[in-house]
Amino acid sequence: MAGKDQARMAAAAFTADDEDYWEESAVSSSKKNMFDDEEEGFTVLGVSENKAARLSSALRSTVGADALFADDDNDDITWETSSNISNSSSHGSITSADYRSARYTPPTNRSGSLSTSSSSRSTAATVTLGTSQDNSLSVQFNKPKMTRSEPMSLEDAIVDVPAKQVTATEVSKLETEIQFLRRQVQLGERARWTSLPVKETIKRIILGQPYSLEAYKSLQDKLALLDAAIKMHDGDAITITVLFLKKTVRKSIFQQELIKRPVAINHLIHFLWCHYDLDELEELYKMLRRMEDVFVLKYKQALAPSKAAGRAQSIAAVVRSFQHDSSLAPDSTLLLEQCTLLQRQLQIEEEDKKIAAGGKHPVFKDHPPKAQLPLTPLTTTLYYCSFYHYNESDSSLSSPLSIKRDFQMSDKQYTWSALNALAKLHRWKEIEALLTSKNWFGGTKMKACIGFEKVVEILSKQKAPVDILSKYLAYIEDPNERLALAAKHKCHRIVVDTLIQLKDRAALEDYRLKTPDYSLERQYLITALNNSQVKWKN
Repeated sequence: MAGKDQARMAAAAFTADDEDYWEESAVSSSKKNMFDDEEEGFTVLGVSENKAARLSSALRSTVGADALFADDDNDDITWETSSNISNSSSHGSITSADYRSARYTPPTNRSGSLSTSSSSRSTAATVTLGTSQDNSLSVQFNKPKMTRSEPMSLEDAIVDVPAKQVTATEVSKLETEIQFLRRQVQLGERARWTSLPVKETIKRIILGQPYSLEAYKSLQDKLALLDAAIKMHDGDAITITVLFLKKTVRKSIFQQELIKRPVAINHLIHFLWCHYDLDELEELYKMLRRMEDVFVLKYKQALAPSKAAGRAQSIAAVVRSFQHDSSLAPDSTLLLEQCTLLQRQLQIEEEDKKIAAGGKHPVFKDHPPKAQLPLTPLTTTLYYCSFYHYNESDSSLSSPLSIKRDFQMSDKQYTWSALNALAKLHRWKEIEALLTSKNWFGGTKMKACIGFEKVVEILSKQKAPVDILSKYLAYIEDPNERLALAAKHKCHRIVVDTLIQLKDRAALEDYRLKTPDYSLERQYLITALNNSQVKWKN
């Protein structure tokens, strides 16, 4: 009996303690047992069964079932209740310690939301739950915004780019192309070692199609390729076959067969020149015994140095290399003159720098040189010396007469250069002396080997006075040309004398209106019109 009484007392105490526990919980007093069934179904944390079902359906339709439950082991799910699960007057609070589990992460805020985050997704879902009295339910999905300052990972970039749907037709097309390319590769591998007809190979070269020359092993086939290319008159094909022959046969055989084909030689020379293979080109010239071409090639190489001193040494070396070849004697002489001119220009330039630095020479002071003398042509050198050293003796290196003598310049070259230099300096007396020549009897007369028309043209460009121009216009023999030049440069007296010589009174009457009023030229013209001794033709 005692044992039964003790059991009843323990059960009553357990029941009382249990009821005290539920009385002190945060659950509403009207719902002391949250697991009781109601008409709407049972509720969890103030959320009924029907409301939970609607939440699950909304999540599935928006996110998708696979996305909602994927990577479950890596997801942290937070369940938070509203600050007012029930009326504050009749309910307590349920802390996180009361329902913490092994999969539970304590909430960091009291917003009453459900947050799901995953390292493999860029979409976050926020679900706001209403209270037991509020039947509202909202689901909001926020996609995080990527700023320029935050680097985007490859995984996020792949997620953001929508996957392209590949149709069966596209897959079939790609498979067909792959099969075609495989067949082409196989055909190319077989054709590499298959000897095609020579004409077919040359045709492929010309059309830019794939070809192979490795299958042609014999000398006859290689020569047949070269002859076929020459027959087709295609430069690329000729060059390719010549280089193939040069690469695959002995040097002696190549030279022997190349000599028989001048067209192939020309294409090979052009190829070597364009690719700056000058050593091999020189060897080819020597093999063909074309020493003049070797000479020109070496001369072009000698012109490479930009400085006059280095170029003079290179040209002198070329002259020494071919000094024993009599067939190249005229060319060697020209190169020797060029080398001598370069050396002379360097000497003149060095001396003139000293004179200009002294500041006593009037021409250097008024007209300082604007360019360097070395590497200039011979006529330019003569003009320079005529401009700065015209009155020097023949023994001087910078004398114009010594340059004319040493380089065997013609009278026209000398007169043209000296006349331009003196006209620029307005040295009219030196010009008159330049154009005055002596005869066998000691007499003098004006003579211009370049023609007085050119003399007048040069002097007019340098703005010579009218009396200077009239002096040299008078020596023009053709009256019509003299009349045209005199009228152009307004030398009125020469125009009047020429019209009198032509006995053209009408033209003289018309020209009277072109002369200035009350001028000496007008008076001279009127006097000529009144001259009764002239027999006018009109």
